[in-house]
Formats: sequence, C-alpha cells, structure tokens
Amino acid sequence: MSMVEKYNEKEQQEFVGFRFHPTEQELIRYCLGRNKVAKTSNKVLELEDKTDLYAKEPWRLTHTETDFFEPNQWYYFVTRTGKSRKVRGETCEGRWKALGKLSNVVSEDKREVIGNKRSFSFYVKGESTSSGWTMTEYYPLDGGSFQNQVLCHLKRP
Repeated sequence: MSMVEKYNEKEQQEFVGFRFHPTEQELIRYCLGRNKVAKTSNKVLELEDKTDLYAKEPWRLTHTETDFFEPNQWYYFVTRTGKSRKVRGETCEGRWKALGKLSNVVSEDKREVIGNKRSFSFYVKGESTSSGWTMTEYYPLDGGSFQNQVLCHLKRP
C-alpha cells in the first residue's frame, strides 16, 4: 500500500495539520535507508515506486494529489537503469540536466556523511531555458544491493 493510500484511510485524522516536510537527513535515514535498503516497513510513511520517471515528460506522469504533500511536490522511489536521463516522451524529447555536482548529505547529529544528492532541471530538446520542473535524487551512501535505488523529490513549476 502506498503512502497516499495510507493517508486516505481512516488514519487521516491523525494527520490533521500535518504535511510532509522531511529534512535531507530524514530522507536518507528513514525513507531511503531503513524502508528500502533494510526492507523494513514504516506503516505511516510508504512512498510510491515510480518506474516511468525517466520515460515520460514530467507533466505527463501520473501524480497523486493529497494534502499530505505540499502542492505540486512528490516523492518517489526510482530504480535507476543507467546514467542517462534522456526522455523520449509522447509530446517532445528532453532531458534532466544536472544543476551541479553530486554533493554530500551530512547528518545533523554526528556531522558525518550519510548519503549523496544531485539536483536536476528538465529541459525540452531545442530550448535554451528550463521547463521549470526540478528534481533532486537522493542516494544511499553504502550502495549495497539497492545501489540503483534512489529517492526522487519532484517539483512542478
């Protein structure tokens, strides 16, 4: 069951006034680290797996809207199949262009590196300005059996 389905159940009353505002440390440790890599389940927070994030234009993806997330923002687990972020979509071609180098995510308590992140902006082929869609990929530090598993934070303009 996805996080969105969990939220829409009777447990919804527990979240009155609550929105999903995780820190980068929480994304690495609790969402990516424990839930996916360790294969443990968190009954309140279960993010969706998105298999077509790199296969379609971001505006053609199906996004579930809920009060749990900020408007026009989504979090997905994605299995990376390669380094290419080129999109051959239905309405156009484009790519997710990196906005900088891979950077470290540092724990707030021990000041140690616990993961990495990289930000991207979506560009339509032939256009010099960004479409406004942005994405941040979060990677576990250890890699392990889920080295191609990333957590993506997607934002619509």
